[in-house]
Amino acid sequence: MSNENLPRILVVDDEDAKSHALGLQGCASSRPRHPNDVDADDLDWADLVLMDFMIEKWEEREKLEQLSLRPSNGLALAAVLREHADFRNGGGADYTAFAIHTGHIGDISSRLHTTSRAAHVVARLNNLEWVFDKSDKTRFDRSTELAAAVRAISGSWKDVEHGGVEAALQRLLGLDGRVLWRSRALDDVVLCQVPLSEFSAGTNGLLFLRWLLHSILPYPTFLWAEQWVAAQLRITPAALRMVFRGESALAGDLNACRYDGILRGFMGPRWWRAGVEQYAWGIRAEGARDPEAFHQKLEERAESQLERLEIASPVVCVDRDLSPADELCRLEDAVRMVPDLWPAYAGTAYATIASVRDDAEFAAVVHPLDRERIAFDDDDDGEK
Repeated sequence: MSNENLPRILVVDDEDAKSHALGLQGCASSRPRHPNDVDADDLDWADLVLMDFMIEKWEEREKLEQLSLRPSNGLALAAVLREHADFRNGGGADYTAFAIHTGHIGDISSRLHTTSRAAHVVARLNNLEWVFDKSDKTRFDRSTELAAAVRAISGSWKDVEHGGVEAALQRLLGLDGRVLWRSRALDDVVLCQVPLSEFSAGTNGLLFLRWLLHSILPYPTFLWAEQWVAAQLRITPAALRMVFRGESALAGDLNACRYDGILRGFMGPRWWRAGVEQYAWGIRAEGARDPEAFHQKLEERAESQLERLEIASPVVCVDRDLSPADELCRLEDAVRMVPDLWPAYAGTAYATIASVRDDAEFAAVVHPLDRERIAFDDDDDGEK
């Protein structure tokens, strides 16, 4: 790919902008800038503005007396630059996304009415597309993918606006129109309040990307992370990953359900819920109705043994950062949660009873109807 076609990232940092830009070399075009040196041409050029949170070395700012001219950190500067970028765009489809990269996500989340350090929650509450942790070794690849998504949607949004909602969904979400579960998948997308219809206020390409980043990819919605796929198949996530390392019939079956749309690798692979559920239903419809026969069929397709879950109703539990745990648990060992900003259309959030008993703040978001289950042990017969 020529430099002209690479996604463009403006790196704004008071200290190590050049070193961060070096990390992007080969996968994105980048411009390192001190906050004092950002100009209008930089904003016009960039697909993504990557801003440091802590801005301490800015002599020109410190010389000013007017508070309104002294953005104290990257969040404040990002808000100013976004307004300039939007004004210069003039309501067009040449979008510019904004993200923070920092080693202080906890400092940002503590200023909000949430204890969540989940990147998508912190980003959403700060009018950002994303927040990257500087300790994350994948941040260069992920920021490149985000910039590429902005670039792609900037180039295609006019076609989306005039092509109809269904055609737009199939194109943007990479949904194969030939799959048997296509109609159900489209219905699932609509139920997740996709911002593409004429009834959606402020519909534009960046809003669509935000919907994916903040409200779809982090949750069990019409797309599933591997833990929910494993739970549906009653095998461990480790066994599922082993399947995908090979080229068995089962790997091919499940790859046909893999999400291949925009931002497909940003938070790891995802699968269409409608496809996975249809696949499991099809195995049972062919006669493998009991758990033993179902698992045997999976192993035949995998051409190997698969670690089976000896759980009648396995559920995926999340941790404090809303990340799914690999260890699937029994429904009896979990409680329902109501975390900040968890969408009503997403699958139920569960956490293990043990994890909420050890964390008072996490316990505060247990579903009211499940709170008594964390106050008593199963063998206490209702006594503390």
